[in-house]
Amino acid sequence: MMPVMDTIRTLRVAVSGIPRGCQTARPDGNWLSPVQRTQIESVSSRIELIEHPADRIGAPVGSEVLLAEGGNRTHYPGELDWDDYLRFFMPSLRWVQLCSTGFSDNITPQVLDGSVTLTNAPGIHTIPIAESVLAAMLDHAKRLRERRIHQQSRDWQALHTGELHGRTVLIIGLGRIGGRVAQLARAFGMRVIGVRRTTAAANEADEVIGPPALRARLPEADYVVMTAPLTPETERMLGAAELAAMKPSAYFVNVGRGSTVDEDALARAMATRQIAGAYLDAFADEPLPPAHPFWALDNVLLVPHDSHSSPHITDRMVALFCDNLRRYVGGEPLLHVCDRTRGY
Repeated sequence: MMPVMDTIRTLRVAVSGIPRGCQTARPDGNWLSPVQRTQIESVSSRIELIEHPADRIGAPVGSEVLLAEGGNRTHYPGELDWDDYLRFFMPSLRWVQLCSTGFSDNITPQVLDGSVTLTNAPGIHTIPIAESVLAAMLDHAKRLRERRIHQQSRDWQALHTGELHGRTVLIIGLGRIGGRVAQLARAFGMRVIGVRRTTAAANEADEVIGPPALRARLPEADYVVMTAPLTPETERMLGAAELAAMKPSAYFVNVGRGSTVDEDALARAMATRQIAGAYLDAFADEPLPPAHPFWALDNVLLVPHDSHSSPHITDRMVALFCDNLRRYVGGEPLLHVCDRTRGY
């Protein structure tokens, strides 16, 4: 249980780092709208809300709560870098709410010893990422890239296109994003095979299998979608042998983590047309180096890790944070406490 907040003590809440997918960042490096500030401040009259632009942290005033994006050793523009993230870890800090799901880089000694609680934000990117996956599958089935090329050259040419209906999609990682992809795929009449550690039946999938059965079932899939987090168990989960098991007409979509796939083996598979193509939104090294072979492959669609972009991201983030903030003020258990032993 969190301690019930003192009714006269100021609760200082710091906000720093622009959430990934945010479309409303301000020129001053902050992102809360007046309405969103009011939402947070209305949780308690004792809240003092302070925004810190991620690129101008300086010496932050000691806060009890931090709403943060970033804190990673490799970070995107607008996010906290590792050193600035650590600046907030003063003796007054009790809770860090992340604006992301992944948190492997956010573990500090204070998180490890339990003096600071770390929570993440699963679900805020689920809808846009799942829609991006379906868009990638439809783009491939309907050959939309070729349509655009023909339009640019004024080439009136009919194409033989496919359907999603009746096809099989194998989803690696049947969490929030994978589950949403499964729901949308079934709405199109697709057969869904889900892959996760627990093989209990899931309403959104026709079948659930464990990782040991993955390679044997890959030949059935017309589409393979990676949504799994990066853990020791999922690192390079798809390697040369798994890619070789896929049918030549299969299409691969990665909206999870780049290192869940052997990228060298994937590049070779794409170059030799061992599989039909891929939509890649996550890479082991980001930004993708200019010399990487993926850039030159015409059967690969590269997305700069922004399939989650949405005008609703910050509204969802603030709603989630306010829910947890009410719990914190009331001394109730927080939601989405990070399990550092599982990595998600």
